[in-house]
Amino acid sequence: MKLFLTILFFSLLIPASSYNMDLKSITMYENSQFNYGISDVWGYTDEYGNEYAIVGYLNGTKILDVSTNPNNPIEVMDIPGPSDNDYYFHRDYKTLNDVLYTVCEMTGGDMGMQVIDLSPLPENLPIQYPTYNEIGTSHNLWVDPNGYAYIEHSYGDAINIADLSDPLNPMEVGSFGSIGPNTHDIFTRNGIAYVSNGWSEDFLICDINDFNNIEVLATISEGVSGYAHNAWLSEDSSHLITTEETEDRTVKIWNIENLSNISLVGEYLAENGLAHNVHVKGSLVYISHYTTGIRIIDIFDPTYPVEVAGWDTYPQNDGDGYYGCWGAFPYTENGYIYASDMQNGLYVLSFEPIYAGWIIGNIFDNTGNPLPDNAEIFSNLDGRKFSIQENGLYHIGMPAGLHSFDVYLGNVNLGGFNANFIEHNTINNNIYLTGEILQGDPSGDGLINVLDILMTINVITGQNMFSEIEFVSADLNQDNNINILDIVLIVNIILGNN
Repeated sequence: MKLFLTILFFSLLIPASSYNMDLKSITMYENSQFNYGISDVWGYTDEYGNEYAIVGYLNGTKILDVSTNPNNPIEVMDIPGPSDNDYYFHRDYKTLNDVLYTVCEMTGGDMGMQVIDLSPLPENLPIQYPTYNEIGTSHNLWVDPNGYAYIEHSYGDAINIADLSDPLNPMEVGSFGSIGPNTHDIFTRNGIAYVSNGWSEDFLICDINDFNNIEVLATISEGVSGYAHNAWLSEDSSHLITTEETEDRTVKIWNIENLSNISLVGEYLAENGLAHNVHVKGSLVYISHYTTGIRIIDIFDPTYPVEVAGWDTYPQNDGDGYYGCWGAFPYTENGYIYASDMQNGLYVLSFEPIYAGWIIGNIFDNTGNPLPDNAEIFSNLDGRKFSIQENGLYHIGMPAGLHSFDVYLGNVNLGGFNANFIEHNTINNNIYLTGEILQGDPSGDGLINVLDILMTINVITGQNMFSEIEFVSADLNQDNNINILDIVLIVNIILGNN
């Protein structure tokens, strides 16, 4: 199926930082010789509203009580699991009501999908039931609220389907057969499955209402050039957000309202250039982004995703490579987010949702001329950069609130401005800079010297042309002409006569 790409805005290379979130605690675990300590994280809320974090480590699964003391989570139970032949300790978790299902890629005793009854909490320990062994090793699973588990595994059919009508005794009821031969992950909603198909470099959208006749409705491949790793639906099911877990491959936002005309409408990538997984809650997308930690973007306008919060769980660096934040779980009832960092442990973060706003208009220098399209706007929040288009047109998205910006042309600061962003609103606003442009310095190097004279002579003799800002700097007598009088004034500045 041909996909028409309509990329309107692309928030790329956002510098990593920790802002709009608060750290409650870090729970550390001993690492292996390869320095990988924990893997994915999930959560559970008991009938009294107590919150628990569920995290994978070398020898199995830890369940931690986060509510009693968020500053020092209490380990409730350690559930052993297979632990051989995988130094990343791949483990994945999902819950359905009071039952936890866990799979892993390690080999050893108790392979399959472990089944743990969490309902005895908080008074008593969870109870482990017989393991579902219709599969062996598995990297991921998905549990549909309608009561089915979809388990990715490494032999035979790529996705095994288990009926959870009796949640403590799963029963195999189907498979995807030859569909999605390289499946890495799966998400379902309302009888539709969204399959991340690994090195096939595509995402499949499948009708799964009849397990005996699963049908591929659409394939997203054009524009996918990495490992199709993970996909999650927007809450209104109109857009699919995907990751490719490959260097410099973006988190992509696809409009899937018309399956015969799927289009790529927005992209995002943080500074390290390597995203892992996405989860969606409301209009916010929570991204485990390896060395830049957890990043949260607002896709209220899917054509212009805006980073609104983040926490750098891996302060060692923001480089490439498979280090740092593996998982991010936002579906708690107490406003906490659990982020698992492979090297640094389990982070419990407090987050009061903040949303994006946008401003659009034209930006002018202090002489009233539109800024050239090679000028750039920088946020003083975290250094994120915004381009300026023809006639000084700009379009900026930021977290709601008052923000300050500086505008540069090369290394020259053209001035600054403040702007107030209103949640989920776009404001039209022209900006007029009041900063000083160094008169007599068309070269923009901060010095007034013979280079500026030579540049001005070249313009007068027709050998070159000034940009708008260069013109403003060289036109010392402000007569809107570049001529010998301007050269005389530059010389006088150099000689100290002016």
